[in-house]
Amino acid sequence: MFKSLNRIRAAFAQAAKRRRATCELDHLPPDIRKDIGWPEADQTDEIRLPF
Repeated sequence: MFKSLNRIRAAFAQAAKRRRATCELDHLPPDIRKDIGWPEADQTDEIRLPF
């Protein structure tokens, strides 16, 4: 049971880290986002969890 809870906790932590990184990239100036190939910010926000 604790293994499952640890996996769920780790999945939520990874999702939070991904969400923070996405937010930081979305707040970059448009020309820098274009240079690194980051898509426009109008995509839907979704949290991808592995379960």
